Amino acid sequence: MSTYKSSEQIRQSFLDFFREKGHEIVPSAPLVPQNDPTLLFTNAGMNQFKDVFLGIGTRPYKRAANTQKCLRVSGKHNDLEEVGPDTYHHTFFEMLGNWSFGDYFKREAIRWAWELLVERWGLDPDRLYATVHEGDEALGLEPDVEAAELWKSETSIDPSHIKFCSTKDNFWMMGDTGPCGPCSEIHIDLRPDEERRRVPGIELVNAGDPRVIEIWNLVFIQYNALPDGRLEPLKAKHVDTGMGLERIVAVLQGKTSNYDTDLFAPILQRAAELSPRDEVRGYDDIRVADERERERIRVALRVVADHIRAIAFAIADGVVPGNTGRGYVIRRILRRAVRYGYQTLGFREPFLHRLVEPLAHKMGRVFPEIERHRAYVERVIKAEEESFLATLGTGLAFFERLLPYLKAAAEGRPIEAIRADLVRDSQALDLLQKAYVDTSDREAIVEAFLKSAAEKNVPGEVAFLLHDTYGFPIDLTQLMAREEGLGVDMARYEELMQRQRERARAASTFGAAVLTADEEEAGWKRVSEGEDSVFVGYDTTRVEDARIRAVRTIQTPEGPRHELVLDQTPFYAESGGQVGDTGVLRVGDEEIRVLDTQKLGGHIVHYVDRLPKELDAPVEAIVDAARRKRIEKHHTATHLLHAALREILGTHVQQKGSLVAPDRLRFDFSHFERVTPELLRQIEARVNEVIQRNVPRIEEREVPYEEAIARGAMALFGEKYGDRVRVITFDPNFSMELCGGTHVAATGELGVFRIISEGSVASGIRRVEALAGQDALDWINRQLTELEQARTQFKSLQRPLDEEIAALLEEQRRLEKELAALRREQQKARLAALVEQAHRVNGLRVVTGQLEALSMDELRELAQALRDQLGREGVAVLGTTDPEKQKVYLAAAVTDDVVARGLEAGRLVGQVARIVGGGGGGRPTLATAGGRQPEKLREALEAVPRLVQQMVG
Repeated sequence: MSTYKSSEQIRQSFLDFFREKGHEIVPSAPLVPQNDPTLLFTNAGMNQFKDVFLGIGTRPYKRAANTQKCLRVSGKHNDLEEVGPDTYHHTFFEMLGNWSFGDYFKREAIRWAWELLVERWGLDPDRLYATVHEGDEALGLEPDVEAAELWKSETSIDPSHIKFCSTKDNFWMMGDTGPCGPCSEIHIDLRPDEERRRVPGIELVNAGDPRVIEIWNLVFIQYNALPDGRLEPLKAKHVDTGMGLERIVAVLQGKTSNYDTDLFAPILQRAAELSPRDEVRGYDDIRVADERERERIRVALRVVADHIRAIAFAIADGVVPGNTGRGYVIRRILRRAVRYGYQTLGFREPFLHRLVEPLAHKMGRVFPEIERHRAYVERVIKAEEESFLATLGTGLAFFERLLPYLKAAAEGRPIEAIRADLVRDSQALDLLQKAYVDTSDREAIVEAFLKSAAEKNVPGEVAFLLHDTYGFPIDLTQLMAREEGLGVDMARYEELMQRQRERARAASTFGAAVLTADEEEAGWKRVSEGEDSVFVGYDTTRVEDARIRAVRTIQTPEGPRHELVLDQTPFYAESGGQVGDTGVLRVGDEEIRVLDTQKLGGHIVHYVDRLPKELDAPVEAIVDAARRKRIEKHHTATHLLHAALREILGTHVQQKGSLVAPDRLRFDFSHFERVTPELLRQIEARVNEVIQRNVPRIEEREVPYEEAIARGAMALFGEKYGDRVRVITFDPNFSMELCGGTHVAATGELGVFRIISEGSVASGIRRVEALAGQDALDWINRQLTELEQARTQFKSLQRPLDEEIAALLEEQRRLEKELAALRREQQKARLAALVEQAHRVNGLRVVTGQLEALSMDELRELAQALRDQLGREGVAVLGTTDPEKQKVYLAAAVTDDVVARGLEAGRLVGQVARIVGGGGGGRPTLATAGGRQPEKLREALEAVPRLVQQMVG
């Protein structure tokens, strides 16, 4: 069996092997495919090379290998439902792969796969099986006899272990269209020898036995699948292989479950430690007597450990949980994990975000983006958890209250008996009334509910309520139903969803609305009858005779929140990136502060510091006009910025998000590279030019949508618009947008515009932050003051300030280099003393030493110097600490003759690193590792002689 034991070593040994075979080791592509609208997520290592396979792109190399981040939760490759119940499927996983772009083909791919698995990693060839394509008459394909013969001639595989299989198993397609070809899979039989003798493994290949599994797929890409189903031969033949790191790590570590490996152990342990259930101590330490309950807990831990990897890496690559597209996929994965944590592990507070730390610690060295964006990822996940947990418990209670009746009907209990029990259950009937809003006739509700239950379905009305009121994605409801042996009436659910979409479209224009019965049940108290939420704030910031339509108070973790709806209001509700207005409501002799204004359904809701005593008194509603004016300046500046970006960078620029606040604006947009300082100055100058021209605002309300678009108005992708829209124009040849926000009367009111930052927020998404008006002037003045203070630090300026500072920095760098060189010389001098104190272990000189704070590079350099000094029969392990970062750095060096005796630096440093809470690896002669427990460094170094003794015997 292989000497590569840690996942880090296994991953690195794969890359090292193919580097030896002349492959370029390339970085993993992001989880969001680049310039490929056919894919929601990167689901295979070959995605980034699709253009090469199609013959429309090139690379400066013919062979490549890498470890690729993959997500399979949508479309053709969707493993979400299997995650948790089994032990080898994942949403997020790493795919180890090697590629040939018109270079080598089947012979080399098969030979090298066998060499790595058997000769390098030491797998038992008697447990390995190869499958090849049996051909497909419908596709016009003959059996892949060539691959079968190559398995026989290029490897030592038993010919009886080669199996021809169908297109379903042995013809690989990335999607419904695109590069594809026959493949040859390698399977391993992990059953005990006794079972293997009873039933040959060949009979269980592709038969669903979790102990006889695929570990590597060698795809021979020869065709392009066309939309009409035809296969078009490619100009060149390519190789695309994929091996799941999680599976091969389990195999090489002697585990039957991927979750028993070191890839998942830190996350599983942290999740268990965080669980409020005292009996859950660890994945393998669950102190409950019922084995079924223990397995239920393990399933939940597996779901959580798997899903946090998918969620965290997706967010780090720029996918924000949301209601559409990629964001919706990540949101439903997150909610599935939260639901398992809530129902099974006892969590009532956000917990997923606390698992990012062990994940980043485990994988941050290979994928540094997860460590770099860790704080942001944690914030996003925590906010999503808080939002879902606010309704999860109530939604689950709703589902579980109706479940006994659903199961009784599904199991065939007499409907009359169920009806009698249900009619007597007033609480269940009250809940059903919330779902069946089309009728108040309880007999009709009971009949409809029982009809669906008898068909073993959760009613569509119940599924819709769980989605609409409690935030349950429909696939989460389907999962909960499936766990109970039920389905969901999807036809009725889709009908109700369509009705909701139509209502949303009708309410998306700027008009009035009336409180519904549902909203009253949500805690609203009706104060007066009539329409509400008529927005008059485009024309005024004050209304003198408004009337309160409804009020409510909601208990939140921060305390009570008071909400109020008026018949008419000048307060703008947060929308389209523009923040909500604040101000005051005067009711009689009371002055009520408006803290924020938000939209709720079709209503404008004012968040107030308290509810007025006289609810039926007239209300004077007064917006904070000074704050509104600052917001308007930044909103208009956002429009001008958008137009300038498209004019200067190109029309590919599309808005991807914005924030319009009193003190700043933030604008996210699609762009493929950094915007240079020179281009930023051009963009800024273009906006200021429009400001100086004092271009008047042209505002048009109730414009037919199609007319506005035909005239060239910019509509934001993903936004929903009504049949009639509001169009805001500042120069028809420059900026014309559909917009519901408030703006200045003319651009001259902005005074000045200043960009203060530009950066990346996700793959292909850039962010600009900017200021307008007095906020921009204040920022400029602060910069000038800071510059003047910098000038005063120099007694006399012989050169421009930037040259003076550059000279100082150059001098500092020179001194730092001199200091570093002195430190290295001091440390090297100490090496001789360490050699004198060497331990003798089986004829070897084992040198250990703790050195003063050094970087990893410096430590590695000293370890190499010590190795050179030892010459022969030498083993060295050096350690140092970084107190500020609470980290340990280790470096191990082994002389060539010791490597020949079976002791490798990578293995040794990995064992030592475990003691300090870390891991690492490297070459057989020189390797490094890190850890997070500096206080254990001495203990780790003292263990080195013992570890050497064990490794060399």
